[in-house]
Amino acid sequence: MTPAVSVIVPVYKAEATLDACVESILAQTFPDFELLLIDDESPDRCPEMCDAWAKKDLRIRVLHPAKAGPGPSGARNAGVQAAAAPWLTMVDSDDTIAPDLVEKLLAGAETTGAELVICNGCPVTEDGAQHPLPADEQFTKDTLLDVDAFWDAFHTPWINQFTGTAHRLYAARLFDGVRYPVGLLHEDYYVLPDLIAHCSAVYCMAFTGYYVLRHAGSITDGARHEVRLAMTKGDIHRAEYFLHNGWYDRAEGALTDAALFLHDNKRAYDLTKPGHRAEFAETKRELCRVYNALAAQKGSASMKLRAAALRAGLGVFAMYVRARG
Repeated sequence: MTPAVSVIVPVYKAEATLDACVESILAQTFPDFELLLIDDESPDRCPEMCDAWAKKDLRIRVLHPAKAGPGPSGARNAGVQAAAAPWLTMVDSDDTIAPDLVEKLLAGAETTGAELVICNGCPVTEDGAQHPLPADEQFTKDTLLDVDAFWDAFHTPWINQFTGTAHRLYAARLFDGVRYPVGLLHEDYYVLPDLIAHCSAVYCMAFTGYYVLRHAGSITDGARHEVRLAMTKGDIHRAEYFLHNGWYDRAEGALTDAALFLHDNKRAYDLTKPGHRAEFAETKRELCRVYNALAAQKGSASMKLRAAALRAGLGVFAMYVRARG
């Protein structure tokens, strides 16, 4: 019998946290789910731990090794591919979820017809202390957003809830033809426009159902260069989505954000390595390409001047934009 929800958990170097993660999932008040433990080629005991859990509960399936490339994107993509349910949710193997998370998210989807349902996530430190996000970053009342309203809200503090792969329920069909980019940090930020493109509505629910463990040693620790380039690539990709939909002002905003971010954070990039320098240059070229396409499609004189300033260099663009207010 097909389950109602597939819970996807990429597992990598999570010996200390995997049991608590799985226990929180199996404790769900909504029992009709399958749990996919994706062995991300973990070099420790995690593969054996996954197999042990599968023997305890028939709802658990283990895929190992099950990757379409390096990093968590490959594991998530393998989980999406293997999922049998019409609804998907993702949990990181060092996080835990509230007992009623799946039940509440699914009820929200069925009540509103939204294809993407998001609740609040709450950071937790290794000592168990909860550190809720500031009030303006949390959903304080249930809110149904159409696609246009979602992108308006994307430029509010809610962005910290919108981005990520967890504390949300996806209609599985959102991933038709969509996969996480392999080898790119902040892959969730990059792929978000592709998922929203398949949505009619996003439902934001005012409850906290997901607990994010914050600890040293995460993938992004010490990777400032890669993180910043990944965020910029996400902005460029989002701008192309806006351009395709004729949302020129939003496209310009995303591209301007990307260009200023590249300029203002240039010292944080490690350009001493040839590979990093080449990737930085390619990101700038992509930025110019999309900005030129926007200028050609929109056709305004001011936009063409901005595109010319960007071609002249990030510093020229930043000075021009800020001088114009």
